[in-house]
Amino acid sequence: MMSSRRSSRKTIGNNQGISLLEVLVAMMLVSIVVLGIAGFSTVAIKGSALSRKMTKVVTLAQDSLEEIRRVGYRPALSDERSQVEPYGSIPGEPLFERIVTTKPNTPAPGLQTITVKVAWDSDRHAISLATILAE
Repeated sequence: MMSSRRSSRKTIGNNQGISLLEVLVAMMLVSIVVLGIAGFSTVAIKGSALSRKMTKVVTLAQDSLEEIRRVGYRPALSDERSQVEPYGSIPGEPLFERIVTTKPNTPAPGLQTITVKVAWDSDRHAISLATILAE
């Protein structure tokens, strides 16, 4: 009985520190966690950049619609017209293109449908906002 106690004490007493294998396993686990966090950060940064662009695009489209509403209905129009502001022509916003299309008598006589399309990334992405003006 005494010998089993002594042998277990010797085993416990001989464990000084941690083994190289334990260090490697711990480093591997920490690396996996850090890589996961880094991957998530990249996705979050890309999503934030897209969100900023979408906010800018919607603001550009809304600004055009507000200006058109301020000017009001233009009865002289008889056919569809488009006004293009190509890339680099919008003050302070060289990465965007804006196209304002006016369709008279649509959806009914005496009405005009105004559509503002804002594109970016060489027309790979775009949004459109529309409104209807009455006489």
